[in-house]
Amino acid sequence: MLFDASSLIYLLKLGSLELLKDNYIQWLTVYEATNALWKEATLINSISLEEASNIVDVLCSVIDFMKMLSPHPYEREILTTASKLHMSVYDASYLVLANRNSLTLVTEDRELKRKAQNITRALSLKELIP
Repeated sequence: MLFDASSLIYLLKLGSLELLKDNYIQWLTVYEATNALWKEATLINSISLEEASNIVDVLCSVIDFMKMLSPHPYEREILTTASKLHMSVYDASYLVLANRNSLTLVTEDRELKRKAQNITRALSLKELIP
């Protein structure tokens, strides 16, 4: 399974790390997740900076038991997919990488999940966790 930032953060907050073991993220996910935590702590004030920092610490340790994908050499395909589906290049990269690596995309982003339908299998954590 390939986890996007929304699902990764959700699992980190739940402390449900076993689902991540030996599964995939892409290197962009680290920055997206850290940026989302920064927004929650600094702009939205839904968590403290200390809480965000603690989650980032867990993220750093989780990375060690996950497999990391790179969007290279799929940049052209990612750009084409983004244009065709009217989505960000970031989102398109998850679709292309999941498809190219025969992985299920795990996302909490309903729109991304909907747009993935004709490209790759996509599930939310609610569909994975009973």
